[in-house]
Amino acid sequence: MDRFIRKGRSAGRGRLGAIVGALVVIGVAAVVASSALAAGGSKSGASATPIKIGILSDCQGDFGAFYNQDLAGSIAAFVEFTGAKAKDPNNPSAGMVGGSISGHPIEIVGFGCSNDTATMAITQTRRLMEQLGAQIMIGPLSGDESIAVANYAKAHQQWTFVDGAAGAQDTTLKVQAPNFFRFNGDGAMWNAGLGDFAVRKLGWKNAAVISDDYSFA
Repeated sequence: MDRFIRKGRSAGRGRLGAIVGALVVIGVAAVVASSALAAGGSKSGASATPIKIGILSDCQGDFGAFYNQDLAGSIAAFVEFTGAKAKDPNNPSAGMVGGSISGHPIEIVGFGCSNDTATMAITQTRRLMEQLGAQIMIGPLSGDESIAVANYAKAHQQWTFVDGAAGAQDTTLKVQAPNFFRFNGDGAMWNAGLGDFAVRKLGWKNAAVISDDYSFA
């Protein structure tokens, strides 16, 4: 049953890909703009330092079926908010050309392919950051992955990380990496209304909860 619920949740993530993409791009813009101001402004045109970005989502595991939708959400947001152009509108993994934030051209250095496990998420994060040279990473998608990446971020504060859609509360509440930013709610926030309804409207005092051993709320 829980696996079925997670499948349903992944479908919702696919439909919300563009919205999430818009939020993370706005977040990236805010982070980069702040960095540029701290450095005393930014150059314009081809001489400006490029912003190297990696995008991490799941192409395997429970959420793998929606990999292209996840990537498309980010690419579509870059197209809308930064002036970029998708290389192939039907194949988001082909990347994009153009686009800039605060006068800095955007360069997508690569896409990470995870499988909703912490181990693979870190493997792909290291590939994007340490091998391909990303300065900012958008991702990951799910809970266990995000806690692992937040801890990685805490140990590598020269880089910036913007959560993709992961809902684990511990990612930001407990890890508290100063360079890991989340602009979406967490699982506890999303389920708080249901708890309030159960207590105030249904009069429940106790509840037995059956769930996966997974970092979502």
